Amino acid sequence: MQKIVVHPGNAHRDDFLSVCVLLATCGDAAVFRCQPTEEDLADPETFVIDVGMEYDPEKHNFDHHHDRTLPCAFHLIMQHLGYHEDAMQVYGWYPIMNMMDVDGPHKTAEDLGVDPGFLLASSSPIDGYVLSRFSLVSSLGKRDLIYKFMKEMGKALIGLIDQKKQRLELLKKEARVVEVKQFRAIVSTISEEPKLSMELFFRHLADPGIVMCITPSVRCRGWELLRLGNSSIVDFRTIANHPGIDFVHANGYVATTRNLLPFVEIVELASEAVRDT
Repeated sequence: MQKIVVHPGNAHRDDFLSVCVLLATCGDAAVFRCQPTEEDLADPETFVIDVGMEYDPEKHNFDHHHDRTLPCAFHLIMQHLGYHEDAMQVYGWYPIMNMMDVDGPHKTAEDLGVDPGFLLASSSPIDGYVLSRFSLVSSLGKRDLIYKFMKEMGKALIGLIDQKKQRLELLKKEARVVEVKQFRAIVSTISEEPKLSMELFFRHLADPGIVMCITPSVRCRGWELLRLGNSSIVDFRTIANHPGIDFVHANGYVATTRNLLPFVEIVELASEAVRDT
């Protein structure tokens, strides 16, 4: 691959992330933010992304604007690279991003059953800044700082897919589901990135009776107890005065212990935070 062509003007997550994963998987290539030429569209050594009004994977043309049945360019690229199905499984934001790009915020909000203002207000200022920097350039080469950033981001996005899948399989073998009064909690002893894939494991279990997870804390030497969902059934403020507790959030949804208490003790402590119904 010799070059990547994406549309000029304001950059969006769609074209930005497409370039990121291409730089991560297809070697060094110059990036141009411009309208493609006929030569670009005909050249299989040139990836034309989110512009050009043509979808032809064999020629590496990945636009979707001419066909309402196509997903966003990033999904087309991920399909081409073989990561789409896994990304749908492990990244909660992945399908939502496609909905936003293809249908816009108002239709997406309607489909999700939320107010459109919520989606617009939840846009990250980090997103906005990074995309604005990409918007300012007309071309990028491997010596440019943002080029290096995008390539590393693409590697991280793809690498995390395998990490999350592997961790999910490990959780299926290692994690325990224990009784906490009339409900249940997930307990995992994995100390390296303890929350990695916990949401996938929770979804895999599909058990509405699970109300919290207990894992080693990344901020102290003890356990972290985290409420799953927003149920008032679990409130860790009720155990704030226990001598083993190091921290409880003012809203009661998370707590940490001073040390890694024995398994039986941490389960008993977690049970004390569950309100009787």
